[in-house]
Amino acid sequence: MDECMTPERDEKSEHTVADSSPPFVSIIIPTYNSGFLFEQTLASCLKIKDIGVEILVVDDGSTDGTPEWILQHHPGVRLHRLSSHSGSGAAGRNQGLALARGRYVKFLDHDDLLQPRGLQEECREAMRSDADIVMSRWAEVAIQDDGRFRKRTLRQFAPPDPARLIDAILNGEPTPYIAAALYKRSYVLDERWDASVAIIDDFDWFCRMALKGGRITSVGSLAYVWRLHPHSIQGRSHGQAQIYKELTFARFKVYQKLEQLLLAQGLLTDARKRQLARRYYEYLRCYARYDFGQYRQLVARMRRLDPGFTVDAGCEPDPSALWLIRRLGLTPFFGGYAALQRSGDAVKVLANRLRSSRRLRLVMPLRLSRRLFAPDRHP
Repeated sequence: MDECMTPERDEKSEHTVADSSPPFVSIIIPTYNSGFLFEQTLASCLKIKDIGVEILVVDDGSTDGTPEWILQHHPGVRLHRLSSHSGSGAAGRNQGLALARGRYVKFLDHDDLLQPRGLQEECREAMRSDADIVMSRWAEVAIQDDGRFRKRTLRQFAPPDPARLIDAILNGEPTPYIAAALYKRSYVLDERWDASVAIIDDFDWFCRMALKGGRITSVGSLAYVWRLHPHSIQGRSHGQAQIYKELTFARFKVYQKLEQLLLAQGLLTDARKRQLARRYYEYLRCYARYDFGQYRQLVARMRRLDPGFTVDAGCEPDPSALWLIRRLGLTPFFGGYAALQRSGDAVKVLANRLRSSRRLRLVMPLRLSRRLFAPDRHP
């Protein structure tokens, strides 16, 4: 593994521009009040050798002295300051993309660690194949307050086979996180990061770029390490209902985009419709709890995509829920769902009659379907 797998200060390293010719790669780093983690991130970029690189930092209104620190210690780094705090890394990445001069661009979060050897391998592949996207392996790790890795938390991932990339996305397989791909600048120059799905904007970006129809290749090197810490969204997501809700809603929005893109390109085959229906099934619990109107629309959407949708262990990870679904005869999903709706409607009619006669006031319980798809817990 590269030396950057262990974060360390490298005060002697300095990025300088050797000549005025355009760099081969622009590394775009949006930042906001990131402190020593950003110093470690920048240090990992400054170790790059034998590649024409520009490091482009877009500061989103930091108040902790980050811009001043960059100007004082690393004058060779290009620094751009946004006029006001946007609250989203998307704004910084979009501005960085507009300013970049490299033939290729690499997006990097301000608290992660780039792996220089991985970037070298990506660049060699880009020069060899003239690819629009070069995918790499990536890792994630939980860190302590001082930046040190927590023991036994490091996990590594490999990108899908480029030949089956679309199906891998629809299957919910891991796809390259933000810095695990190198993009040809001309291929993405007219695109924009979507701040409305900021919690997973890297997933949204990668999926949209993958569906543009460009040449996509992959290498076996490790591109970067994603560091999870209490101040990051993903690092504090476990056990928090609001983060779970935002993640679910954002992922559904991304898959809606993908469905429309595939439809527009004539790539939405019957098999992919079935894959999408299985993805949408994953979001039913969350919508049943937080937005029941959208939940019903989601069920209708699934019915249009796959009228014969069947629930099995592949799409229902909760053994107890799967047992209940089978026990209630809901495995053929839409037939069982319609029966539950009819039962719920009948109970509602009876309750309304009792209310109108003033013999008994009832507080309507949740329909059985809602209880089934919204148990009193979340992942």
